[in-house]
Amino acid sequence: MTSHEKKLVAVDIGGTGVKTGLLTQAGVSLASGHFPTPRHDYRLLTEMLIEHINKTYGSDFAGIAISSTGLVDPGTQEIGMSSPIYEPFGKELVRRLQTHYQVPVSAENDGNCALLAEKWQGAGQDCRDLAMVVLGTSVGGAVMIDEKLVRGSHLLGGEFGYMLTPVNQGAKRWEIWSITGATRSLVLDTALKKGLDPADLDGRQVTELLAAGDKDAQEAVADFIEQLAVGCYNLQYVLDPQKILIGGGISKAEFLLPRLQEKITEIAEHIPSNVLLPDITICKFGNEANLLGAVYDWCQKFA
Repeated sequence: MTSHEKKLVAVDIGGTGVKTGLLTQAGVSLASGHFPTPRHDYRLLTEMLIEHINKTYGSDFAGIAISSTGLVDPGTQEIGMSSPIYEPFGKELVRRLQTHYQVPVSAENDGNCALLAEKWQGAGQDCRDLAMVVLGTSVGGAVMIDEKLVRGSHLLGGEFGYMLTPVNQGAKRWEIWSITGATRSLVLDTALKKGLDPADLDGRQVTELLAAGDKDAQEAVADFIEQLAVGCYNLQYVLDPQKILIGGGISKAEFLLPRLQEKITEIAEHIPSNVLLPDITICKFGNEANLLGAVYDWCQKFA
């Protein structure tokens, strides 16, 4: 760290936990911490965060950079936007921290932060136009066009998990992608086929079953990959990004990218009007992407 480089406290607010870190403006991590999200009463989060920062990082920092689930208003910096979960702390969080510490504080949606991290130091460094799909409990994402985040009129830009996919469930013909195509969906599908309790299975174990040649896992993965391939193909023609980045824990599985590329090629072969196959890349950063992206967001606003 150079003598003139500022230190920032980065905060990543998730549904079950809050991760923090002390980073330089260049994104170098100096220290880290965490505490559980107070799911029994979200109003406690602000005081818990202040106590955590005081105990873990003291006061030797130049700003606070926040990544949070939920919608974040880029103007007011309010988090939650009518959400009964996040608004109890989110409407006042930035202002409270600014008043308490007398430093600049930024806030941004976690999907946007993850994309900013990849644009800054990751798989999207050489691109002006990017889309990112994050696979986890749900399907999230973010969009950047001409090096600017695309938020949309209602701050829903990049919320790919709300896209509809056809299903065959009796009278129900449509469902959102987060329900049918997230990593959690893959786990549930595999468990159902094998007659297991979904609580006894996770994404890593599904990957292991696939590697062992398990027929149920093969079928579930094939459905999962097809949905992801269709989603990426559609995003290419809606947004026309230079790259589509795939994130989330399962993105690191060896099977995912080769099978995804193979399936997209197979789909395109049956479409005479196909013009272009999407350039798909796995994200460089994992669990620390949101902290890194929050720092980049802070630097864009205040440095």
